[in-house]
Amino acid sequence: MDTSSILYLITELDTGGAQKALARLLAHLDRKRFSPKVVCLYNGDSTVAQEIRELGVLVIDLGMTAQWRIDAFWRLHRLLCQERPTILHTWMFHANILGRTVGRLAGIPIVISAERTMGQERRWRYVLNRCTHPFADRITCVSQQVEDFVVRQIGIPRGKTVVVPNGVDVQNLSHLPAVQGVRSKLGLSTDAVVIGTVTRLRPVKRVDVLLEAVAYLSDVHVAIVGDGPERARLVAIADQRGLWNQVHFVGHRQDVLPWLAALDVFVLTSDWEGMSNALLEAMAAGLPVVATAVGGTPDVVVDGLTGLLVPPRDPQALAGGILRLLQDPALRQRMGHAGRQRVTEHFSVEQMVCKTESLYEQLLAEKGLS
Repeated sequence: MDTSSILYLITELDTGGAQKALARLLAHLDRKRFSPKVVCLYNGDSTVAQEIRELGVLVIDLGMTAQWRIDAFWRLHRLLCQERPTILHTWMFHANILGRTVGRLAGIPIVISAERTMGQERRWRYVLNRCTHPFADRITCVSQQVEDFVVRQIGIPRGKTVVVPNGVDVQNLSHLPAVQGVRSKLGLSTDAVVIGTVTRLRPVKRVDVLLEAVAYLSDVHVAIVGDGPERARLVAIADQRGLWNQVHFVGHRQDVLPWLAALDVFVLTSDWEGMSNALLEAMAAGLPVVATAVGGTPDVVVDGLTGLLVPPRDPQALAGGILRLLQDPALRQRMGHAGRQRVTEHFSVEQMVCKTESLYEQLLAEKGLS
């Protein structure tokens, strides 16, 4: 069987859920069957880009200094005409709109776009999405809720959509380092009570709600792993509320395993989620979770079995869920075990890659290119 060339077009390669998912896909893609290259509109010198290059995958940076530049259209068209990939798989909004439009003009046989978010788009984005989705052969959705959303709100026919959930390396995440190492970095004892989150510090992640919930919790430490534009505001909130002895801003960490090992409970406070990689990683690591019941999160967290779901923007309900777990070690252990089992059965990286490769094979057969 011949090798099919795939060009992955992504808006940017800064640290984020889409970028992590792409890197995982590339790490496990069958190279005997598929030959991948990655093109980003900008941020081609990031840590994720380097990680992809280390996999032996070429990364091409189109060098855009803004998300919309008219010359990107011609630059991408020229690149596609030179590379002539069999499959163009686009990720993130700007790459989706640009890629499927230019891809069709360049005569690329198969065009796939990935929809990974819901509820954050402005109206003009819906319009652009609705106008350009006919240029794509399939739209992959990261969860059932995202699929329902794009069908209902954007008007993409359900027959064109395919659900391909995120997947994580369960085997790697099940071997956590000793808890003492990271807790000592925070100046905490082994028996301290520590909750936390791993997230990009953006408004939609609502880490401020987690800080508000701390007011209902005594003798609890909070580790916030991640960085982003909200950091200064969140630090100010913690200072204003006298939480400097409880809240620890860890910053971005490439390896989150040690930090997950330090937690008793993982918390996700987002206003929306397509499907959170951090949540999957925490559950694969055997952590009990308290998460807001938004987007694709209820696909992952079975309330009362693998974790607890709470309403968004409700610090008191969030604190109640956290306290329930902290007061019941046996429940934490049961939920952590059940969560790891659920991720193993439904959200492994092997399953994500298998579903993606099956989609490629299906479209290649439909086009007579297999």
